[in-house]
Amino acid sequence: MRLDEMKQTNRDVLNEVLRWVLHPLKFKQNLSAESGYYNVLHADGNFRRCKPDLAAWLADCPEYSDLHHLEQHGCFWFKCTKNEHGDYVPPDKQHPWWDHNLYRTLSDANTKAAEAEILPRHVHRGFNVVRNIPCMVSDLPKPDLLHTMPIGMLDHLQKWIFHFIKTHEQFDKYNVICLSVPAYYDLTPTTKSYEEVSQWNGKEMKKMSQYLIGVVTQSRQRGSPTQRPIFNRAIESTRALLEFYMYARYQSHDDAILSYMEGAMCRFDTFNDVFLLGRAGKKAPAKASALRTELFKKRKVDNETNAETRTPSRKRGKMNAWRDFISHEIDVSKELNADFKFPKIHLMSHWVEQIR
Repeated sequence: MRLDEMKQTNRDVLNEVLRWVLHPLKFKQNLSAESGYYNVLHADGNFRRCKPDLAAWLADCPEYSDLHHLEQHGCFWFKCTKNEHGDYVPPDKQHPWWDHNLYRTLSDANTKAAEAEILPRHVHRGFNVVRNIPCMVSDLPKPDLLHTMPIGMLDHLQKWIFHFIKTHEQFDKYNVICLSVPAYYDLTPTTKSYEEVSQWNGKEMKKMSQYLIGVVTQSRQRGSPTQRPIFNRAIESTRALLEFYMYARYQSHDDAILSYMEGAMCRFDTFNDVFLLGRAGKKAPAKASALRTELFKKRKVDNETNAETRTPSRKRGKMNAWRDFISHEIDVSKELNADFKFPKIHLMSHWVEQIR
């Protein structure tokens, strides 16, 4: 069995299992079902005639994509391409919604013309359980605080800060500051440095969010004056993401809180380029390594060509200049091959709308 056939079989099995699990709901393909009302025992001991309605489905991003038959793990609310995932999109300029009614109609048609029409829409063909339940499919996904923020974006933020601090040679000081955070109220201080923790869970991330901005700020105070401007950008980016997380944790939101969330998201989008080197993907190191090899060859040619005309002091100066130049070019290469185009950072831009 080919890989694509096996994946299609897995999707069919998943949807058939969910169809049995959700059998009390009235499927559009099962017209023999009754009105959908059932006698349900309530907490007061009385039975009432009720009709179950699927209103929400909490899951992580890959599960939503599989559940909605989307080919790419991306936005499951709007038709947004992967290249646009890292861009901040204001609420009044969102992309069009996924048209699940159209996809169901095309899949049910089961003709070559329908298959040709559904193919460029980046959705899988075949029976889909949520498209055949009387509900708004695009309204089912809800903001998932745990997977999107603590073990999602905050985990990414930790790694970005780790790379940033290490790049600016402040990591030892950063660890000392982390380990010196005192206990206060419900905050339990950490007893391990960042590298000693093999995996951060949601509870640890929640605790870390209470003191992270203070640790990054103190790391700036111990840095050199030339490092402070870029540390200020790192602090602003960290503060903006943590503010968004804190507001998202509120049990209720009014228009003012939602506007604060939008503002925090906008500020994070403005300053997050300071962590761009920490987002270099798998291809970036390979390209940087090839560039480093090429520059080393040029340096060797330059040294051999001018060996007789340079004094020892000039040779040392030229070697230092080459070293700085190569380091700068490698950083530029990594930045050019790094981006923030991944699903979880994009999902944050839809939270305010979903909360409303």
